[in-house]
This record gives sequence, structure tokens and C-alpha cells, in this order.
Amino acid sequence: MVVERLRYEFTKRIWLLALVIILLYSLVLKREMMEVVRLQQTKVNMWDGFYALMNDMYLLTYFVFPVMLFLSVGILIRESRHEVFIRVATPRGWAYRTLKLFLVETTPLFTVLFVLSLLMTIGLPYEGGWSGYTKWIDDVNATSVLQQRFSIPLSPLPMQLLLWLLFVVTVHFSLAGVFFLHQKKGWLYTQAMVTFFFGVFGFKALPEELKFLSPTTYLSISMTSLSYSSLLVATFVLIGVGAGQHLMFGQLTTLQRIDWGRWKDYGGYVIYGGLALLHISYTVMMSSNEFTTSSELVTMTFIGVNSDYFSYQSLMSYLILFFGATYMSQVRMQRELQEISHYKLIRYKSPHRWFHTIIVREVMFFVVLISCLIGATLLVGQLMRLEFGFEGAFGYSLPTVVTFLFVSTVLQVLVYTLLCFIVTWLLREAYAVPMVLGVLSILLFPSLNVGWLPVGMNALVVLESHSILYVLSILAGTVILLMTSVHLLFRRNLHV
Repeated sequence: MVVERLRYEFTKRIWLLALVIILLYSLVLKREMMEVVRLQQTKVNMWDGFYALMNDMYLLTYFVFPVMLFLSVGILIRESRHEVFIRVATPRGWAYRTLKLFLVETTPLFTVLFVLSLLMTIGLPYEGGWSGYTKWIDDVNATSVLQQRFSIPLSPLPMQLLLWLLFVVTVHFSLAGVFFLHQKKGWLYTQAMVTFFFGVFGFKALPEELKFLSPTTYLSISMTSLSYSSLLVATFVLIGVGAGQHLMFGQLTTLQRIDWGRWKDYGGYVIYGGLALLHISYTVMMSSNEFTTSSELVTMTFIGVNSDYFSYQSLMSYLILFFGATYMSQVRMQRELQEISHYKLIRYKSPHRWFHTIIVREVMFFVVLISCLIGATLLVGQLMRLEFGFEGAFGYSLPTVVTFLFVSTVLQVLVYTLLCFIVTWLLREAYAVPMVLGVLSILLFPSLNVGWLPVGMNALVVLESHSILYVLSILAGTVILLMTSVHLLFRRNLHV
């Protein structure tokens, strides 16, 4: 049965598309590698081409990893039918059933990657040892670390295949375990998106000593070698995580019986507060030698991103602080939408008054939240013995910067909230909010982040290119437009 399923998977047209994409990328990568060889006047052999594609972190992070997550999510949704749960009887049996399907469906992906890595060796001379290019360290050469760990070029291959296998198992078990507890598609999509963004953040923003926390690290033996003193330690870590997941599946039934109702209302706030505090502390830790005043800490904590200034650390901090706040707001608004009824509308006399009540409550939540974030940042600055002064940033004083941050954040997060509400009202699906936040997060990238779009305009770095009046006018105008759109939706759908 497994052989027949593998034969079926290899005949899917989607893998032909994947082959074409990776092939085109490999041609570009090989051209860059040969250009470096020509400029540095060094020698190259087949092992350089073979390991270059297999360990390219951009390909692994932005293509292989999301395809893996897509396949895992699809399998978990297909296998979440009641008849499947009855047939397998136990959570552990269900997890291993989905794992077998996941291994079968990801085999063509890694086979394509392996075969095209072999094709990268065409035209390169065969040698039994490492070349001079492998010993050269630059941004294109991702395999220079291998010659420090392995004396024979063929030796890293078995370890690379083992890392792939262990990584595939742990990633799928992570998604499957949490999904079994809630069994909601919307939450599963959110899990996958968070996992992907954390992989991107780990690859681009985490320092070398913390790379072991990034899931995408384990897709590349080169990156794993940089993160661990010994590859055996990395292997044991993945095996330990897998063993812990195996034991966890035996306790999932017990966990399902726990009454989580009293915790779910506050769990999101606790997680958000922990992540926000972690971000502020991490900012201080990574830039402790650069900060002298609390105003500089405020600027770096809320600097955000725009078309001229972009870093993955700033992007992730923006997503955590402001998209996280939007998501918590949407959880409450989703509850309101589920509880809406004719009796509630009669009590409020009109849907417009009901909506105004909700929006006022959310605005007050945003006011309290941003006040706490700014206050926590200044408090951390005082605990770090930073000098408190009124010097601000981008030509503005600290009170002006803080006031802009306060007002623009309330307006900006209100824009996100209204957009999510409108799309949710139109689609009536649980995945609407993650979908809107996902699209908005893509618009934060430099090539798509244009000055007039009301996305990310509460970032302090915006003050470098736009005036305060311009930013607040754009945000206020967008809020008015979206509020008008909501009222028009009510009139069209509810005829009021």
C-alpha cells in the first residue's frame, strides 16, 4: 500500500512544478557560485555544487518549509473525520497514521531537492576531498563549515538525511498534537502561519548562539553545525523532542478532559504579555552597548519597518505587539458575533449602536494596552539604569514621539480591527482573521510597503520620511472610511 501511494504521489503534477521552481533557483545559485569562483580565482569541485543547493537556507526557509507545513495541514484536516478517530481508537494511533501519510507525501519534495542537488554537480570536476572554494567563507558559500567538521565530503550526507527525517517527524507531531486538542481548522491555519513566521524570524534575526531555537536550522546540516558544538547533540535534541511528543500523545485524552474554559479567556493575554516583555528585554540585551537613554530604547522597541528600513527582528516585533493586539481584540469580537441575536439587537435598538458599543470597548482596550507597553518599556529602561531624558528621535522630542506612538497605534490597530471585522462579516468563516492578518503582514515587506497604504504607519521609523500630521490624517481618514463601510454593510444585510 505504501509503495502504491508513493507511486501515486510521484505522478502528481504539483511536483513537476516544484521541480521547475527548484531547478530555476539552482541555475541562479550555480551562476552565483561560479561568479565567486571566478572573482576569487579558487578551485571548485562537485561537492560544492551538491551541498550548495541542499543547504541553501533561502530555498529551505521560503519554499521547502512552507510546502511541508501545507502538506501537514492538509493531511491533518483530511484525517480529522470522526470515523478515522473511531478506527484508530487512540490519539497516538491517529498521530502515527497521519505521520505515515505525511512521510509519503513529503518524500517527492525531498527527492526533487536531492536529485537537483546531484544535477548541480554537472560540469564540475570530481575530487575525493574538499575544494578551495569550500574553505572560502562568504554569503553564497553555505558549505564552508562542513569541511571543518568532516574530512570526507561524502560523510555529511547520511547525517543530512537523518536530520531531514527527524525534522519532518517533529514538525508534524507539533502541529498534530495541538490540533488534536482543539480540532479547529482556523486554529490549525494559525499554528502553521506562526510556525512559518517563527522559522523566518529564526533564520533572519536570531544571533548565531540562538539559532538552535529556529526550526529551519535543522533543515540544513551546515546551519545545524554552526548552532551546535556536535551534530550528535543536535540529533539527540530532535530525538528527545520526538520522544516527548510520543509520550504527550498518550496524555492527550486526559488533557481534553481538563476544563480549559476558565483559562482560555486569560491565556491569550498572558502569552501576549510574555512575548511583549520578552521582546523589550531582547531589544535591551542585543543593543545594550548602543543605548544610553530611555528614549533610544523606546525608539528601537517600536521602530517597526517601512520601505527604507527593514529587518526581520523589527518585523517580528511589530507582528507580536500590534497584530497580536488585533488578534486578541478579534477573539472578543468573534464572541460577540456568535452571540448576536434579535434580542440583543432589540436591547441595543439598532445594530449600529451595538457596533459602536463594541468599538468603544476595543478602543479603550487599545488605549490601556499601548499605555502599558510604553510604561513597561520605560520601566525596563530605568531598571537597566538608562538615563531618562526628553531627547527623542527623528527630530522630535520624547513627549512628541510618545504622543504620536500612542495616538497612531490606537488608530492603526483600529484599522486592522475594522478590516478583520468586515472580512469576517462577509465570509462568516473562522479563517477570515488569520487570512487578513497574513495579507497585512505581507504588505509590511519593503517591496510592497508603500507610503500611502494604512499598514504599519504607527511604526516610529515612518517619522523619518513622513510628517506626524500626514500619518495621522491617513489613519483617521481610513478609520472613517471603514466605519462608513461597516454601516453600509449593516444596511445592506440587515436592512436597517
